[in-house]
Amino acid sequence: MSSTDDIYGQRTLDFVERLQRLTEYTEICRVISAELEWYGLNCVTVMSLPGPGRPDDDGFLMNTRPMDYIANYKEKHHLAIDPVVTELKRTAVPYSWQDVREKRPLNRPEKRIIDEGRDFGMRDGLIVPIVSLTGEQAVFSPCGENPDLSQRARSALELVGIYSHQVLKRALLKERRDQAVHTPLTAREREVLQWVAIGKSDDEIGDLLNISALTVKSHVEASKRKLDAFRRTYAVVQAIRFGEISL
Repeated sequence: MSSTDDIYGQRTLDFVERLQRLTEYTEICRVISAELEWYGLNCVTVMSLPGPGRPDDDGFLMNTRPMDYIANYKEKHHLAIDPVVTELKRTAVPYSWQDVREKRPLNRPEKRIIDEGRDFGMRDGLIVPIVSLTGEQAVFSPCGENPDLSQRARSALELVGIYSHQVLKRALLKERRDQAVHTPLTAREREVLQWVAIGKSDDEIGDLLNISALTVKSHVEASKRKLDAFRRTYAVVQAIRFGEISL
């Protein structure tokens, strides 16, 4: 292995270790951007691809492309015909914009979409497809004026992309949970859920509180709605997180 290979490998490991210590979204974005700059990649988009009926910008985890470029891209609905994006239907391995140009003849609108990036210092970039077992598809897409997209760099950037995507999702989920609000439970609902938390059945809770099992179930269902929980076990988790009950 050459010393250059060692640099790529060591940088990737160091990057992963840095992200492992972070939880704040803005700091995670800063570290990702700084790492990509070493490869000559000054912009990046990380997003889950929208499903049918969802707006094009639904699913962005991080996007540092210039605002003028983003506005133009959205206004012209480029996502549906962007050859760099539609190539995802043909492959699940990382590829560059130049790869797309060389792989098949592009029509004029497709060429124009890629060429528009040059006005914003984006001549080439990489697409790292990220596919979950449920079929959800996401992309990690950095780009720049003259980036290092050698084979060794691509291998490193694939790991950078996959791990960045995971950490960004984790951070945004934490933010949403931290900002979550709920309708407070009544005293009786808290009492019922406290017994649910320690494993009592509806019949047992009814005997303890001198109410019917049907009434117990009604209180549990009301708590689930207030806590945005589909199952009673998750309602317990939510109630603990919000400080409604304790163990």
